[in-house]
Amino acid sequence: MNRRAILGGGAAAVAALAAGAAWRFTHLFGYRPTPYDDLLNQIVDRVPAAALGKVARTAKPGFDDPRALASVLRQPGFTLAGRAPRDAAEGRVVEVSGWILPETVAAYAALAARYS
Repeated sequence: MNRRAILGGGAAAVAALAAGAAWRFTHLFGYRPTPYDDLLNQIVDRVPAAALGKVARTAKPGFDDPRALASVLRQPGFTLAGRAPRDAAEGRVVEVSGWILPETVAAYAALAARYS
């Protein structure tokens, strides 16, 4: 045994453990990889968003179609934090279970309900 073999084996073991821990961590909390992770990563806590989204999916036509939502939400410069206040100020709101929400919030929640 030489030092290179020991260090190489140790590095491989650490890398394998890190990959396993990362996989387990994401699956432990139910966040499985999706084609919409770039959008869903903008949500701080997906659990309440998904609960709201189950109802929001019926709030407006198209909210149950992830491709339609993604095409709107992936427009250049479109972020949840940037767009939601403008939606509310400009009257783009929907009623979801007694709550009046900006359309952007409801759309992100509907996407979270489908993929969380």
